[in-house]
Amino acid sequence: MAADQEPPVLSRTARCNAEKAARHPRPPKKHRGWKIFFGVLLTLVVVLVTAVGVAWAKYGGQAKQAITDGYTIAATVKRADFAPKQPTVVKDRNGQVIRTLSPNQPLYLRYNQINPGIVKGLVAVEDRRFFEHHGVDPYAVIRSTFSMLRRRQVQGGSTLTQQLVKNDILKDQSQTPMRKIREMVIAQELEQKFSKHDILEFYLNDTYFGHGQYGIGSAEKFYFNTDQNKLTASQIALLVGIPNNPTLYDPLNNPTGARNRRNTVLYVWEQQGLIDSQVFDRESAKPLGLNVTNANQNTNITDNYAVSYALTNATEALMSANGFTFQYAFKDTKTQQNYNAQYNQLYQQDYAQLLNGGYVINTSIDMGIQQQIEKITNATYAPYTAKDGQGRLQPQVASTVVDNQTGDVLAIIGGRSTQNDQVNRALSARPFGSTAKPIVAYAEAFSRGYTPMSTVVDRPVTNVNGQPLQNYYAGYHGSMTIRHALEDSVNTVAFQLAAQDTQKSYYEKLGQMQFSAITPADLANGAAMALGSFRTNTTEMAGAYSSFARSGQFIAPSNLTTLYDSYNRRTVFQNGHEKKNVFSANASYMMLNTMQGVLKNGLGKAAALNNYPYTAGKTGTTDNYRDISFVGMTPRFTIANWTGYDSNNSGNNGQLTDAMQMLPMALFKAEGQYLVTTLKEAKTDFPMPSTIKKVGNNNLAALPEKQTQTVSDRITSELTSLASSRKQANAKRLANLDYRLIYHLSKKEEDRREKAVSEAIAQFNSQGDLTELKKYDTRLKQIQDMRYKNQKVRRQSAKRSFDDQLNHLVQDLNFQQALLQEEESNAKLAKYNQQRAAIESQREQERQAKLAALQPQYESQLAATRQAYANNASDKETQRQKLIAIMNEIRSYGGSAPDLNLNVPAAASSSGSAR
Repeated sequence: MAADQEPPVLSRTARCNAEKAARHPRPPKKHRGWKIFFGVLLTLVVVLVTAVGVAWAKYGGQAKQAITDGYTIAATVKRADFAPKQPTVVKDRNGQVIRTLSPNQPLYLRYNQINPGIVKGLVAVEDRRFFEHHGVDPYAVIRSTFSMLRRRQVQGGSTLTQQLVKNDILKDQSQTPMRKIREMVIAQELEQKFSKHDILEFYLNDTYFGHGQYGIGSAEKFYFNTDQNKLTASQIALLVGIPNNPTLYDPLNNPTGARNRRNTVLYVWEQQGLIDSQVFDRESAKPLGLNVTNANQNTNITDNYAVSYALTNATEALMSANGFTFQYAFKDTKTQQNYNAQYNQLYQQDYAQLLNGGYVINTSIDMGIQQQIEKITNATYAPYTAKDGQGRLQPQVASTVVDNQTGDVLAIIGGRSTQNDQVNRALSARPFGSTAKPIVAYAEAFSRGYTPMSTVVDRPVTNVNGQPLQNYYAGYHGSMTIRHALEDSVNTVAFQLAAQDTQKSYYEKLGQMQFSAITPADLANGAAMALGSFRTNTTEMAGAYSSFARSGQFIAPSNLTTLYDSYNRRTVFQNGHEKKNVFSANASYMMLNTMQGVLKNGLGKAAALNNYPYTAGKTGTTDNYRDISFVGMTPRFTIANWTGYDSNNSGNNGQLTDAMQMLPMALFKAEGQYLVTTLKEAKTDFPMPSTIKKVGNNNLAALPEKQTQTVSDRITSELTSLASSRKQANAKRLANLDYRLIYHLSKKEEDRREKAVSEAIAQFNSQGDLTELKKYDTRLKQIQDMRYKNQKVRRQSAKRSFDDQLNHLVQDLNFQQALLQEEESNAKLAKYNQQRAAIESQREQERQAKLAALQPQYESQLAATRQAYANNASDKETQRQKLIAIMNEIRSYGGSAPDLNLNVPAAASSSGSAR
C-alpha cells in the first residue's frame, strides 16, 4: 500500500472478524494424500466386494454343493478306511480260495513305530506349518487364492491333510476350485476326528513310493533293507522325496533325478535348520546307497504260474477300470516309449494296490489241469539237468493252453521250476520264428483268393536290407503248392505272400490280437515279419491261433473271470469274452486244413496225437536254433510251446541240440493226449463253413456268395437274416436314440452338446505339447471343463468315446508335466550349485589374500622374536606371544605356520629355555 494512501474504512462486523482472526490464526491446510489413500482403499473394497458378489452369483451354487459334499463325505470317513485291508484272495473256477495274497513283511506302521526323523523331514518339506494349522493353512490358501486370481488357476496351498484327502478319499487329481473346496472341508473335518499323529500315520502308510511299495515301512525295506531307525539323513531325504513324483524320482530307473531330488530335500532341511551345512555337504555328496531287496515278494504268487498270470490279468483289469487305454500297434517309437513309461508306472502302482488287499480275484483256474500239465512238462524235460550260473535249469520252457470255445487259459507254464526263479516265460517276449507264418502271411493270402493247392515259386528273394533269404535247406525247389510250402516251412514263399500285402495289414492284425511287443521297427521290416522277426510269447501265440478255431474271431486269452473290490463292494471287471473279427471264416478253415498237413506230411509229424486224428499246427525255429517253438490245436484247445536258453551264453552259444529241438513237439503231444482224454473231446474234425467246398482230395475252394439253396434253407436263412437285421437295427436305434427316449432331447440339442465337446477337444489338441509348468493347471482345468461338457452329452456311445479321449489327454498331460518338473528341478539344483561354487571361490580368494597379508607380519615378528631371545631382552616373552598370535591367525585361515623353534645359546638366556 502506498504511504500516502489511507486505510479503507471497515464495517463493524468486518473489524470484529479481523480481530478474531488475529487472536486465533487459521491452522495450515491439511495434505490431501490421506484422502486419496482412503479413496483408493474404498474403491478397492467396493471392487473386491463386487467381484466376490459376481463370482458368488456365478459359482455360488456349485460352491454350496461342494461344501455340502465335503461334509457328507467327511461324515463317512473312519479309521478303518486307512487301516490295512483284508488280504486279496484268488479263487479257482469253482469259487474255492487257492491263494491268499499277503506280503511277507508288514506294510502298516503305527505312528510310534515310525522313525521321528522321517516325520520331521516330511513335515519340513511338504507342510512346515502342519502342527499349527487345522487341516487348511490360511497363509497357503491366501497365496493360492492370489495365484488363482492372477493366473486363473489353482495351485499350491495343500497341506499334508489335504493331500491325504485328495489321494485316498477323493482320489481326484484335478485342479478345480470345487474340488479344492471339497478337499478343504474334508481336511478340516478329518482334523476334528483324528489327531495330528493319526493323520501322519495314515499319510505315511498310504503314500506310494514306487516299485509297488505303498507305505514308508515297505519302501525303506525295499530300497535299503535296513531298520528304519538306522536310516541316514540322505536315505530319509531320498524316501521323503520320492512321493512327489515316483517316476521322475525313481532311484532305480532314474538315479540322477532321484539324487537331485534328495539333495533338494537336504537343502530345504539346511535352510530350516534341521541339519547344518557340514551335514548337508556330507550327505549330499553320498551315493544313493541302495540295497534293493525283494523281501516283500509274495511267494504265494511266484510259486504258481497260473496264480501269477491271474494277478497280471487282474492288474491290467484294474488299470482299465482306472481309465488306462491299452495300445498295441504304434506308428512311431516315441509314442511307444511314452506309452510304455505310462504303462509301467501304472502297472506297478495298481499291482501294489492289489497286494495291499481288499480284492477278490475270480479265475478260470482248474488246479487239477494246471498241476497235471506241470507234471507232464517236468517229465518231458527231466533228462536235461544242466543249470546256469543262477541255478536255473536249462534249457527252459514256456507253454500256454487256451480253451478255443471261451478264450480261457486252461494252464500256463512259465519255466521248469519256481525255486529261486520268479520269471513267467509264458509272458516273456521272445522270437518265435516260423510259427508267425500262418498269422502274418498265409491266412491273409487265403483271404485274397489263394487256396491250399495254389501254385507258388520257391525262388531267390531279398529282404528290406537287400540280403538274400535262405531256407533251412540249400538252394530253391521252384514251383510248389501253398500246402507244401507250409508243410516244409519255406521262407521264400511266406516272404513273397506277405510282401503282396502292400498295406501291411498283418501289423494291424497283430495289434488287434494284442501282441504287446511289436514295434515300429518290426513294421519297417515289412514282410520279414512273416519269418518271425518280431517278439512275442506263448500266451499271445496261443490266443492268435485259437482264432482260427472260431472262424477268425479273436478272444483275448485270460484266466480272469471277475475282479471284485470287496472294500467298495463293486465289481471292477467281468470277462465278457468279447469277440473281434480278425480273419475270415474261409481263410481260417483253409489255414487249419493246411496246418493239418504239417502234422501229417511236414515238419510237425512228431507232434501228431495218438488219440486224436484231427490236429493242426506249425513249427518254428529262429537263427542258429536258439529258440524252438510249436503251436498246435484241436477244435477244443490250442497249445503254444517254446524252449530255449535264458541266455545266448548258455550251451553252445545258446544253440539247442538236435534232441532239444524236438522238445516243444514232444511236450505238445504229451499235453494234447492228456487234454483230449480229460476234456473228453469228440473225434470230430474242425467244422467246415458252408461257403467252403472240397475239390478232389487236397484242395479247397470258396463257394460263390450266391449259391443254390433248398426252400427250407432259404426260409431258414431269410428268417435268421431278418431276425438278425432287426436285432441289430433295434440295438443301433436304441444306442443312438437313448438321448431322445430316456432324456427327451431333440437331435439338434444333442448334436449341439456333442459338438461342444468335440470342438473343445480339437481346440485343446491344437495347443500342442505342454512347454511351461505354469500352464499345467490351466490345461488340466480345460480337460475338467470338457468333462463337465461331456456330462451334458446324453448319447452314451458318444459319451464313452469322449471319456476315452479325455482320459488319454490326461495321461499325456501328466507325462509332459513330469518331464518339465524334472528339467526345472535339475535347473534349480544346478543354479544352487553354481551359486555355492561362486561363494566358495570368493571365500577362497579372501582367505588367500588374508594369508598373503599375514605372511610379511609373521616373518617380521619371527625375526624380532629371535633377536629378542638372542639378546636376552626383557620383552622377549612379549615378542614371542605376538608371534604366536600371528601364527594362530594364519592357521585359522588354513595356512601353514610351524611350531616356534628358537635356537638360542643357553648362556644367552637366564631361563635356559630353547623354545
